[in-house]
Amino acid sequence: MASDKDLPAGVPEENEYHSLHWAVLLTYALACGAIYMLLFLE
Repeated sequence: MASDKDLPAGVPEENEYHSLHWAVLLTYALACGAIYMLLFLE
């Protein structure tokens, strides 16, 4: 299993995300812009 691996110092066993990544916000903004363009621009 994954818990059997020897992890280096400072590496947690589970992934921990404490803030939203900038790429997630960028992708969301681009998707909203694309939907707006499809719906309202001719």
